[in-house]
Amino acid sequence: MYDNISPPGAWKEEMDRAPWGYGQEQNKRVQDALATMRLRSMWTEAAVLEQEITTLKAQVKMMQEMLDEAQGPC
Repeated sequence: MYDNISPPGAWKEEMDRAPWGYGQEQNKRVQDALATMRLRSMWTEAAVLEQEITTLKAQVKMMQEMLDEAQGPC
């Protein structure tokens, strides 16, 4: 969906006002969890999870881009 009504920068301002929303805090919690694992000498496990998360994020982004292209401009 494309927003051609809101002024430029409106979405960034909205995200800045509510950093707990829109999944922004999720990345920090994941990084904190991985750091905790490393503090407990679970380096290999943290590396495996981090790689899997990175791969899944890339796949989601690719699929979203494909969906956006298929839908075309709204």
